[in-house]
Amino acid sequence: MIGIVITGHGSFPTGIVESLTLIAGDNPQIKAVPFKDNHHELESEINQAIQQVDTGDGVICFADLAGGTPFNVCSKIASDDDHTVKVVGGANVPMILSGLFERELSLEDFTNRALENGKENIKAFSLESQKCSEETDGI
Repeated sequence: MIGIVITGHGSFPTGIVESLTLIAGDNPQIKAVPFKDNHHELESEINQAIQQVDTGDGVICFADLAGGTPFNVCSKIASDDDHTVKVVGGANVPMILSGLFERELSLEDFTNRALENGKENIKAFSLESQKCSEETDGI
């Protein structure tokens, strides 16, 4: 099963994990790693989280912002690591939630599906006008 590490600024990662738990119940192999202000501490904590959730099928690190410190730290770890780690920036609840039920896929397929689901679930609310049909019997 693919391991999941969620990281980001402040309480973003813990909030995402709390939401996932509320919606889908407890799930194994998920760790939240919040970034406060220490780059080196974050790197150490992400490395530990990856080791904790990795059972051999790979790990995906979801970060709040592509190009932000948590994303960059995960990217560095992924490029230096001996085992398979993928990194996705711009994480949202739908992409991770749908992924919870597809963790037996290959890491590449899992990553692609997560990106697809994340994009598909970004929507704006809009009112659609409904045409009322007039009754011909005067009622």
